[in-house]
Amino acid sequence: MLKKVTLSLGAAALALMFASPVLAAGTAPVPPMGWNPWNAFGTGVTEERILAVADTLKKSGLADAGYRYVNMDDGWWLKRRADGRIVVRTSIFPSAATPDGNTSLRPFTDHLHAMGLKAGLYTDIGRNACSQAWGGKTAANLPEGSTAEREIGSYGHQAQDMKLIFGEWRFDYIKVDACGPADFQPAKAFVKDGTYRALGPWIVRGKPNARDNARIENLYASLDAAIAAVRPRRDYVFSICSWGEAGVQAWGYKRGNLWRTSEDINAHWKSMLDNFDSAAGHPETVGPGHWNDPDMLEIGNGDFDADHLTEARAHMSMWAVIAAPLLLGSDVTKWPQSLIDIAGNREVIAIDQDPAGHPGKIVSRAGDTEVVAKPLADGSRAVALINRGSGAVTASVTLKQLGFDGAVTVRDVWAHSDATPVYDGITVSLAAHETKLLRVGKTQ
Repeated sequence: MLKKVTLSLGAAALALMFASPVLAAGTAPVPPMGWNPWNAFGTGVTEERILAVADTLKKSGLADAGYRYVNMDDGWWLKRRADGRIVVRTSIFPSAATPDGNTSLRPFTDHLHAMGLKAGLYTDIGRNACSQAWGGKTAANLPEGSTAEREIGSYGHQAQDMKLIFGEWRFDYIKVDACGPADFQPAKAFVKDGTYRALGPWIVRGKPNARDNARIENLYASLDAAIAAVRPRRDYVFSICSWGEAGVQAWGYKRGNLWRTSEDINAHWKSMLDNFDSAAGHPETVGPGHWNDPDMLEIGNGDFDADHLTEARAHMSMWAVIAAPLLLGSDVTKWPQSLIDIAGNREVIAIDQDPAGHPGKIVSRAGDTEVVAKPLADGSRAVALINRGSGAVTASVTLKQLGFDGAVTVRDVWAHSDATPVYDGITVSLAAHETKLLRVGKTQ
């Protein structure tokens, strides 16, 4: 249903809304797409499980749709040797055992590369990783040995670790967490008993005035420089994971290709909305090579599983319209075709991956309805009309609000259908938790 809606924004406001920062294209000219095991397996991940997912990405067509980064999260390490080299836990990565008694993840990355995929790994900016502070989702696979041997984070070992990860092992992507300088305070019991050494805290969660933002930025900057020393062509993706803390919105685009804007996502509708808001509200530095990261997609989990396809489509729509990285976070080997179709919708992916790299920006929000628009390279707009609530609503947007003067074409990218030309505005009826994602363009 279409109707005229009162104009609410002038030309100056439109120019500001759709202005984008001038950013050089980096390693990630479009938002990275792939998979991460944390929300599916925690530290209970294994090489077998990862390769099964990689195989599913290939066979399902998701890899061809763009999901090519197969990333490893926390739990892969056994310890750090006296000479500083990290030892891989061969009980979960059997291919890492080498004839000379060392360990190497090169066979693993070679396997993924031979499949036409890319490989990602995980570390921390501090001495220790998040699983050591929080226990992960299982107590399995925590680093072992002495206090020093359990220090598998990059602090004090940046050049050595990056030479290993990006030089010898040939990874393409790294996610760098920040639990090390946030969660190993002197007062913690596991620090007092000597299990771990204290560091900081240089991030105090939820307390901006108690953070040392410059120190955190410098740690990420020096780590990126250590990678670039190994890979001077900068053919890698660098993911900053400080959960929106340490003032990352002010410097993340200078130090990494993507930066987390929020706490970890959970497979609940409210958590998804909170993480969406953390990114949608900060479009200032988004552009080619530099992306807000509201965390992994929870499609396939909880409120976004095969029994909640409306919510799964909404989740995918919201991430696409703000140009967020599309990193699947569930066990795709168990997905029915309905979820593969959602994550693999080429028209939705094209909006997220649009080469202009413009972020979606909030056009309006009233009650449970919200409209977000994203300028596309061909002059059209992606428009998400969102129902955040649990009851049916009507959402509207004028063509002036979208920056158009005259008739437009409207395509529903979920229904793969075109409406008749629209002359004034767009109005849609939305069920609970539903999002309509439209591609709106000038008529020829």
